[in-house]
Amino acid sequence: YQLAKAKHPERWAKETRDWTPVSAVTLNPGKPEDNQQGGQKRAA
Repeated sequence: YQLAKAKHPERWAKETRDWTPVSAVTLNPGKPEDNQQGGQKRAA
């Protein structure tokens, strides 16, 4: 990205994205653990 930005700075309106990896990711935090029955509730 830095090389492309140096060649054509007029194409870049903002700074480049920070691509440093995140150490840990939690999907659906706070989701109750008691919903492991496998069935889904359907609307009546």
